[in-house]
Amino acid sequence: MKIALYGRAFTADLSAEVHSAITLLQEREVAFSIYRPFYDFLHRAYGITIPEADTFDRLPPDGTDCLVSIGGDGTLLGSLQHVRDSGIPVIGINRGRLGFLSAASLDAFPQALDAILEKKYTIENRTLLEVKGAILPATVYPYALNEIGIQRHSPAMIGVHVQLNGEKLPVYWSDGLLVATPTGSTAYSMSVGGPIVMPPSKSFIISPIAPHNLNVRSLVISDDTLLDITVETRDSNAFLTIDNQLIEINSGAQFTVCKAGFTLRIIRLHGSNFFDTMREKLSWGKDNRNMH
Repeated sequence: MKIALYGRAFTADLSAEVHSAITLLQEREVAFSIYRPFYDFLHRAYGITIPEADTFDRLPPDGTDCLVSIGGDGTLLGSLQHVRDSGIPVIGINRGRLGFLSAASLDAFPQALDAILEKKYTIENRTLLEVKGAILPATVYPYALNEIGIQRHSPAMIGVHVQLNGEKLPVYWSDGLLVATPTGSTAYSMSVGGPIVMPPSKSFIISPIAPHNLNVRSLVISDDTLLDITVETRDSNAFLTIDNQLIEINSGAQFTVCKAGFTLRIIRLHGSNFFDTMREKLSWGKDNRNMH
């Protein structure tokens, strides 16, 4: 078993837990590599040294069996740019606030490692979105696990023109528009009133952000739909977001959104499922009137 560790800078109160996780890998004689900026941070900020470990900058080394993302959901989203279409499965170890996409908390890493080594897990293939168009800088990774967003840059609302397989929708005059995957249905899309969709569902969700016309609601579409999008603004620009990447775009910007040609493989430990996560992380169905 060969593991890649991915993470970002974190606060000092968690350094002991991260150090313990790395020490555990060494004690178990597990071959592992560490994302170079993460390793540099650990070494510089906390004196953690790992002479045996390889490091990687872009892609994990050949032969990597899984990538362990140490952080919150944002860190796991960032890991997509490193596994790319390699097929390497990803497991989230949460040290953030919510960790909806994570399989275990950082203090439960020993149990999670046992499950990984003993292959007591399932792999979920999560659909990704892809953005295509000349507006994208070469440095932008055009794939998203959660959502693609168009958002206003100024107080003035924007108009988002959408065609679905060539069929025009009414113009979305609003603060912006989201196109979300089933995975992203429990993220930003949910906060703007979009429906919760089970991860295996073959669908995308289009949701306006603070629409000017209140009869404009979220729309669930098939994930084989091609979306042609044009952005109209009253001033000069708006923002395009691809998960946690931010790109400034001009009025009249055109691009397409579609299903990516590969998936992100996420590890789920035995004994957990989507509905348990909903109950635990989102307090789904809890009612203080029924709690004594």
